Amino acid sequence: MCGGGGGGASEEDKKAAEERHQANLALQKEQMEEQKRQFELTRQENKARYEDQKKAANAAPPPPPEKTAAVAAPAIDSRRAVGAGRKDFRAKPKTPTTASSSNKRSTAHSAKSLYIPS
Repeated sequence: MCGGGGGGASEEDKKAAEERHQANLALQKEQMEEQKRQFELTRQENKARYEDQKKAANAAPPPPPEKTAAVAAPAIDSRRAVGAGRKDFRAKPKTPTTASSSNKRSTAHSAKSLYIPS
């Protein structure tokens, strides 16, 4: 009751498999060439950057400041007065309004309270 074996792959199947294999190899070769090209570009860029950094490291230091130059001021003045600038961040005091103000708008609630059934 074993299987009959049914024969192996046909010649056409073998040819198609070999063609696919060759196509895959060609694609891999193309990808490897592109990776090599990109590697060489990156290598050249790194080498140029290294040379620039080496020149900067070996360059002469900048000249010292002139004797007549004033002392540089600190970027942040730590001697700021207490509470200075605080008013800008506080809420403005509300001004009292009168009930007889003509600018007062009526609301739905006030309109309902004025309704008098006949």
